[in-house]
Formats: sequence, structure tokens, C-alpha cells
Amino acid sequence: MRKQKGEITVFLSLVLVIMISVLFTVIEAARTNAVQFQAECVADMALQSALAEYNRELLEQYELFFIDIGYGTEKSGYELLEQHILHYMDKNFHLEESSYTDGIRDLLQLSTDSILILEAAGALDDNAEVLERKAVDYMLDRYELLDLSQKLSHISRDTDEIKRKELISDKMERMREDNEEKIRSVDTTVEDEEGKKKKIPINNPADKINSRRGSSRILKTVTKEKAVSDKEICLEDYISHRDYKERDGFLSGEKDVTGAEDMIFQKYIMETCGKYTDLKEGSRLDYEMEYILSGKCSDRENLQNVVNQLLVIRETANFIYLLSDSGKQAQAEAVASALAVVIFFPELKDLIKLSLLIGWAYAESVNDVTILLNGGSVPIWKDGDSWKLSLKNALKLEVEDESTGEGLSYEQYLHVLLAVSDKKQRNLRFMDIIEMNIRQTPGNENFRMDQCIHSFTAEMTIRSGTGYSCLIKRTAGYLK
Repeated sequence: MRKQKGEITVFLSLVLVIMISVLFTVIEAARTNAVQFQAECVADMALQSALAEYNRELLEQYELFFIDIGYGTEKSGYELLEQHILHYMDKNFHLEESSYTDGIRDLLQLSTDSILILEAAGALDDNAEVLERKAVDYMLDRYELLDLSQKLSHISRDTDEIKRKELISDKMERMREDNEEKIRSVDTTVEDEEGKKKKIPINNPADKINSRRGSSRILKTVTKEKAVSDKEICLEDYISHRDYKERDGFLSGEKDVTGAEDMIFQKYIMETCGKYTDLKEGSRLDYEMEYILSGKCSDRENLQNVVNQLLVIRETANFIYLLSDSGKQAQAEAVASALAVVIFFPELKDLIKLSLLIGWAYAESVNDVTILLNGGSVPIWKDGDSWKLSLKNALKLEVEDESTGEGLSYEQYLHVLLAVSDKKQRNLRFMDIIEMNIRQTPGNENFRMDQCIHSFTAEMTIRSGTGYSCLIKRTAGYLK
């Protein structure tokens, strides 16, 4: 019997070992890749599901996409958001049994070990510029850029003019107080026929006007005694008056909001907030724009404060016009001269004339604000045709509120005041308004703007049934 050699069997054994090793390596690679792929798919779906839980009322009322990570509770931090993401991941890893899954074995057996939110961009980050960017994005989607530029160009021009001429300042008040002090310093004591000294009263006609400055009667005058809202709030309940912290601000590297974008944001605020001449139904405060400009706890106080700001602008502009009108100056000088002659103190003439001009300018400004609050328009700079009050009617503070239809409306003056206001304070007060109105809706009683985020980065650790684990890091958000 012939003996058989075994060289081929040994060679085949060696080849089979190598082939099996390669096969198992490929299988392992396929398995790990399958784990990674499924984990990434599930993670992406979970993050998108979390983004789908944006606050509905915030979108409905303000066209803003933000997640309220408090989810209607008083909890702070990322704990609830992490729990929601975990819930969605588990749902996708462990499908419920159905006719489609009968007899199918899960070879990967994936589960979520941990979820950690590393960073987030909150509405308050960068002095609320994150909120600004989202609002500007909405406005640019709604309007053509050229259309917005045309709408805002006149506001920018008027704001620059008011700043340049320093119409929003206390210089008129300081001038008036200085002039009145000089009048009081004049000794009007004289001796009568019996040699007794007596003080002659000056009876300055402008005193009647000046005595009404800052009084509640002015508000009744400019509103024509219409009913004024008495709604009030507790300031400490809202973001501008409570302690808060910004988020991690991982979008702080983005470019700053430009001046043009800030003007667009101002228009957004003007469109979304109610005001005295255009109330918004269902709002917590009736005069929302007035609140943003004043920050008081009641509608009445906010309206009074805005009226005072408008009076300052109008009085300064009106006084500048009076100085350029020789005819009106002659009228004031005639009254001042007559009064100085009557009381035998001619040195008071110039002081009384200035007092009359200041009072005349103030009375005209009261008339201007009355026109504005009743739907009319007032130009920044007056001329002979747009000037309303005679000196006689000014001294009686009798308003003639018929508008010429030229100039800026009440809303446009508010926009100017908004443009010159402090940006951080403006943004916080606007978020106060958002909180007020969102909290009035079901399930949002604990809504807070410092709990609102629009982007976040999550780190998820996922483990398979065979002990393999992978780390997935994703950034998700309402990115433009």
C-alpha cells in the first residue's frame, strides 16, 4: 500500500486559519460599523425630536424657535433636556413589538449609557444678542432687505438729527431753573408813601404753565381725559429684575449684531408689542412699548414717563424754533416789557421774556403730544404753518390738537426713543414682555427666558450588548 503525503492538508489548514481570521475581522468591523451607524442615526433622530419640542406659544406669538428646558416646571439646568433626549434614544433602540418586528432578533442590543449637554446658546447670551439674531433672521425672511432699508432709513435719519441737536437732554430744564432763580434773586422791595417796605409781586404769566410741569394733569390733558389703563405688574417676577445667568455662550464667536441689524430688531419689537395708540389683545400690560422705554410697574406710570420724554424732545425743538422766529420773539418781548414797566423793574424784562419763550415752547409741546396720542403727526422742526398755539392760548395752556398730517407719528417717535435707549436694558425689558404674555397660556406658568435655548452640543455614550461602546458628539439647533 502506497503512503500518502500530507503537504496539501497542512497548507490548506494554514490558509483556512488566515481566511477565518480575515472573515472574523471583517465581521467584527461590520458589527462595530453597524453599532456606530445605528448609534449615530438614533442620536440624530433623538436630537431632532428634542428640537421639535420648541415652545409653541413663543413661536405663535413671537415667531421665535427656542426650547424651554424647564418644560413648564421650575427646574433649571440641562437635566430635563438630557432626560428627553434619553427617552427618544431608548424608544428607537428598543422598538415595541409589532407585526413588523416578530421573529426579529436585535443583534446589536444597543442602549444609552449617558447623555451630557456640554454647552448651549441661550436667549440671553451676549446681552441677548442671540435673541436679536433669531428675530433678525425672521424679519429678513418676512421682508425684502431693500424694503426694510427703506422703512428704517427715515427712523435712522431722524434719530441722528435728534441726537445731533441734543433734543433728548435736560438742558431746557436747567435753563428754566437757572432763569427762574435769577428772577427770584431780583429784589422787588420798595417803600410806599409812608416809608414802609413791601415786596411787589412779579406775577410772571409763565408761572402758570411751569406750575403744571410733571403733574398728573398733563397726562389728562394730552389724553383728552380718556381712560388710561390701570394694569400693574410685580417687576421682581421678570427677567430684568431677578438674578439670572447666561448659558455657555458657545455662539459668542459669531459676529456682533451690526447697527443695521439692531435697527431691524427695533422694528421687530415695534411690530410685536402693543402701544397706547395700538393695543395688543390679551397682553399682560396694555402699553408694552411704553414699558420697554420706561420700565415702571404700571401702565399709567409708563405712559406718563413716555409723555415726559416726548415733552422734552418737543420743548427743546420748539424753543429752537422760537429763537429763529423774530415775530414770536417780538410778542414775548412786548409782554415782558409791559410787565417790567408796571412793576417798575425794567431789569426783569429780558428774564421774563426768556421765561415766556420757555413756557410758550412747553405749552406747544403739550399740544404736540396731545396730537400724537390722538393719532396725528408732528414734524421734528416746526415752521410758521405747523406752529399751533398763540402766546395768549399758550399762557392759558389751551390745546388746539388738529394735526396737519405732516411729520412723525406717535409710533415713529417711540421708535426714535427706542433707538436711543440702552440696548441691554431694552432687550431685558422686551423679554419681560415675552415672559408676561407666555405665562398667561396653559402649561407655561413657570416660563422663563433664561431657560430658553436655541442650540446645544450633546455628548452621548452608547453601549452594545457585546460590550462595545462608542462616544457621539453632536451640535443641534435652529441654525439658519
